[in-house]
Amino acid sequence: MVKIVSLLAGTLIAYTSASYADERYDHFPALAADNTTQALCNLAEYNAKLQVLLTKDTLTAEDMVKVHELTYTLENAIQRIQKDLTAAATDLEEVHLASEKLDKNTVQQQGKTYLTALSLLTSPASCK
Repeated sequence: MVKIVSLLAGTLIAYTSASYADERYDHFPALAADNTTQALCNLAEYNAKLQVLLTKDTLTAEDMVKVHELTYTLENAIQRIQKDLTAAATDLEEVHLASEKLDKNTVQQQGKTYLTALSLLTSPASCK
């Protein structure tokens, strides 16, 4: 009886693993977004590529693979910008709280940090 249960369990595991392998998608290499400028440049370039694909009336399987590949770089870029915005929000909150206390030093210091961070997001990036 133990042998039958073991055999059935082994067969079930093998079948489940094979099914799972058929449903998995290959992963593609993505461009890194090590800084804000790089993230913005990657967004501009890869959004343009995505836009071209999305203007088609019908997406082929090859188009879907291209979309899938593009999303890895786009996700990295968005994650970097989210990280930058989180830091900027923290800096701005420090400016806000310091302004309530009339803390001029903190307002000036954190205000400059905030503006520097946001200038990278609001100014056009110079991409290669």
